[in-house]
Amino acid sequence: MAITMVATSNRSIVDFERGPILFRAFPGGYDSARALTSAQHALLQAFVDTDEATGNIRGNWLWFRAAGLPENREGIAALL
Repeated sequence: MAITMVATSNRSIVDFERGPILFRAFPGGYDSARALTSAQHALLQAFVDTDEATGNIRGNWLWFRAAGLPENREGIAALL
């Protein structure tokens, strides 16, 4: 369900759905010393795969920052 919410193009769900899902997927923030879980990887992949059509990374940059993640598509893709 979370992946579907990320992939949707509805921008009104950023603060109420996409952002909180991202933040909860990284409790305590992203830690580069730990490998991504399969769920974290799938979630970030969904953001990267749909970003050009939905602008969902750019539209969620504050949430990415709060989770300790890069704030752009290239930075997220590099983690994968």
